[in-house]
Amino acid sequence: MLQETSRPRLRIGVAAVCAATLALAPAGAARAYEVVQVTDDAHLNYMPSMLETDGGTLMMAYERLDSNFENGDIMVTTSVDGTSWTAPVPVVEGPGNERHPSLVQLPSGAFQVYYLSDETGGYRILMADSPDGVSWTPRGEVDLGWSGADQVNPTVIVEENGSLTMSYDVLSDGGYVAHSNDGTAWDHDLTKVSTGSLNRIMRHSDGTYVVSYQRKTGIWYYQIDIFTKTSADRVTWSPENRVTYTQNSHDSLPLELADGQYALYYATSTGGDPYELYSRVAPDGAAWHSEESWLAYSGWDTQPHPVRLGSGVVALAWPRGPSQTDTEVHFALLDPPTDIPGSEQVSSEESKLLRARPNPFTHSVTLTLASPLPRPARVTIYDASGRSVRTCALSTGETEFLWDGRDSGGRRVSSGIYFARSSAWEETRALKLVLLR
Repeated sequence: MLQETSRPRLRIGVAAVCAATLALAPAGAARAYEVVQVTDDAHLNYMPSMLETDGGTLMMAYERLDSNFENGDIMVTTSVDGTSWTAPVPVVEGPGNERHPSLVQLPSGAFQVYYLSDETGGYRILMADSPDGVSWTPRGEVDLGWSGADQVNPTVIVEENGSLTMSYDVLSDGGYVAHSNDGTAWDHDLTKVSTGSLNRIMRHSDGTYVVSYQRKTGIWYYQIDIFTKTSADRVTWSPENRVTYTQNSHDSLPLELADGQYALYYATSTGGDPYELYSRVAPDGAAWHSEESWLAYSGWDTQPHPVRLGSGVVALAWPRGPSQTDTEVHFALLDPPTDIPGSEQVSSEESKLLRARPNPFTHSVTLTLASPLPRPARVTIYDASGRSVRTCALSTGETEFLWDGRDSGGRRVSSGIYFARSSAWEETRALKLVLLR
């Protein structure tokens, strides 16, 4: 039984994770983290959806399938700190094929799980809800305004104002978005986003929506890559941005990191069938930089579902197993991605977009942008290992940022090499800084 008010909010510090991993690996190299197996039964456990509750616990919904992927049920489990998980509770069990859960907590504290099912004939999106995460009530089909169409693969997010936004697929057609003020009645606008599948949405704190999806890029049906689109209003979407070029990348999910960067997690086959998990970062949800590999494994790592915890650490749930038909859900705490776009190309001299004076410096440094900001942006300071040290939000028209040599907690940082990165323009630039104490 969850006790939402009796536990402090979960705070898993970055330092604890770093102590377990000893050091950051170079970009592109697989990192090693403590991995917890969440499920352990005779079923194929797949497609987790996870959140951090208002009470600070972790809650995860996942699909429990037979070996033929033809009969699925939606299950829920919880954890205080990610190291051990409760016995799973069924959200919905029945003759239908229930798949692809998307778990949310409403402002009221209640929970909802959206999922696909063929129990009504043809695939539709259904919803179940719970006041406490333990007792679940199926509420039936979600009316999205379609007549006779196959709607699948929902991903639902809760907006800052408490409303809900859903991305979903229509089979053989593409991705769509819908909106609901209360999680009960959804718009019938049928807003199309993409021609791809597995469309998954997020909203950044700056108001930008990102949808990631996969579509065919080769001759064969399995030759697919990942793309993203952005929008300010859920209606008008940017041209697509291609993220991968492997022709075998799948199952992406976007996320906002603690420092404001956009991140994208996905699975890629590096040869043959097995998959590994990767991530990329972008300053704007469009220009995606070099990928990082997280969890080396000789079998199948697929369907990554990242969540940024209140501490800023990324919690990741995904299915892992020796084969595609023998997977259990696993969990790990990860450092945020640490790619510093452009840092490998800059020196201690001025970059085209940023200047620093004095540099080297002993107490503070003034960073000057080459021209007034065309839009609100951020300047982020990273240390030499790629960790975010300090972030400053700048307003339109501003040109300077003073860094006093302290981190976001007000502590003086040590001597060494740092990088200042600005994402004010389409081309991101990083400037090398030298701090001498």
